Amino acid sequence: MAESDKPTQRVKNTDVFQLTLSRALILSVAWVLLWRFSAILEYAPYASIWYPPAGLTFAALLVYGWRTVLLIAPLALLMNYWLTHMYGLSPPAGELFYHSALFAIAHISAYAIGALFLRQFIRLQVIQTLPGFVMSFVLMGAVTALLASFFGSQVLLTTGLITVFDLYEVWLPWWIGDLVGVLVLSPLFVGIMFWRSALYSVWQRRLRFSTFESSVYQYGLKVGYNVAGVFVLSLLTWWFERPEIAFLFFFFVLPQLWIAYTESAFRSAVSLAILSLSMALGLFMFRIGESALIVQFAISVIATSVYFSIAVPAMLAERERSQYQPYLDHLTKVASRTYFLEVGRDEIERASYHGYPVALAIVDIDNFRNIQYSAGHEVADRLLQKVSDSLQGHLRHSDILARGRGATFLFLMPDTTKEHAERAINQMLTSLHYLNIPQLTFAMELQSVTVEIDTDESIESALDRAASQLNPR
Repeated sequence: MAESDKPTQRVKNTDVFQLTLSRALILSVAWVLLWRFSAILEYAPYASIWYPPAGLTFAALLVYGWRTVLLIAPLALLMNYWLTHMYGLSPPAGELFYHSALFAIAHISAYAIGALFLRQFIRLQVIQTLPGFVMSFVLMGAVTALLASFFGSQVLLTTGLITVFDLYEVWLPWWIGDLVGVLVLSPLFVGIMFWRSALYSVWQRRLRFSTFESSVYQYGLKVGYNVAGVFVLSLLTWWFERPEIAFLFFFFVLPQLWIAYTESAFRSAVSLAILSLSMALGLFMFRIGESALIVQFAISVIATSVYFSIAVPAMLAERERSQYQPYLDHLTKVASRTYFLEVGRDEIERASYHGYPVALAIVDIDNFRNIQYSAGHEVADRLLQKVSDSLQGHLRHSDILARGRGATFLFLMPDTTKEHAERAINQMLTSLHYLNIPQLTFAMELQSVTVEIDTDESIESALDRAASQLNPR
């Protein structure tokens, strides 16, 4: 029965990545609407402040794979017919089809190169860390957008719509516009495509660093302040007719970082999309196309900064977990036996050099197995936690407390003789008898051993010597 369930479970988990008919229809409508929107926001022929279809194409290829090519390529071909009509051109039917096919191939091939390579790297686990994914996404997005602008401008040159002297003026804004579309919108679109999936939940948990998410009202205020600031700055750029004022758009990275650190990753992506949209609308409404490149670069820098601001805390947290995981006992939150031995070696070497004594002690809950059998594992675990908390309250700053095997606790006491260490351990044992565990119906039976480590003795040998003096259970 268990074997027969496995294929069903596998299909259920991967269903979110299948390009079904309903998803293909939604994707097609969204792509056409985004294309039309970017055409409205053109500040120069073939140049929009951002190009949302680029972000949707990249995201769809990343999520659904090569099947997206069969969907978007015909859409790009049809949109070129529409674009030709918008510019009032009327080439022969055969020539129009040829040019439209070239545009479609230029668009889909460029984004397929970047997105499918990135998808394959993720599937093969070549990229395993969040910072690595962010770096790869930004780099691949820049290269892919550059290829799209290069292929597209070459098509324009081939069809005679531009001359070689116009090439530079076309490919650079084309590249940055596509890049803005990819950087700003692709993560948001990927999040929407993963909506209600297990993978979405996993990434939300990994990317959410704020303990509490703001209310919708507070989040709306943050985004509203940004949008208002964008339109005020656009108005000032238009009013004073000074394109260099547009460099102030770079400072919007500060409120976006504030949102990134205080909100979820999905909300950060939404606010970034709204900020970019408001910048595009500001340039369109106030007709300040001469500042378009500045604003495009500002959006690119802001987006990259936001993604790295999300990735870096994850990297630091993961590094901290990997660094301290072998050295921490997860139940009692004291040091692990591995850490105890490692520190012990260093401490013995230091003590031998400076000539001071080092004491080692073991405290064992002798009847711990009986407690587990009678009261249950939950009560036994709570007992260990209470014991470790009590023991830590008696430590000096120089002492090391670690959990040994089972219900054993290890102490390393630098610059302490055996006699002083025994007195300290006895005080700790006395305090342990006053612990209150309601579900525990009988008292703990404790035993301890204290030894002084010899100058030529290893920490392992000293620990074995102390353990051998414990009374057998």
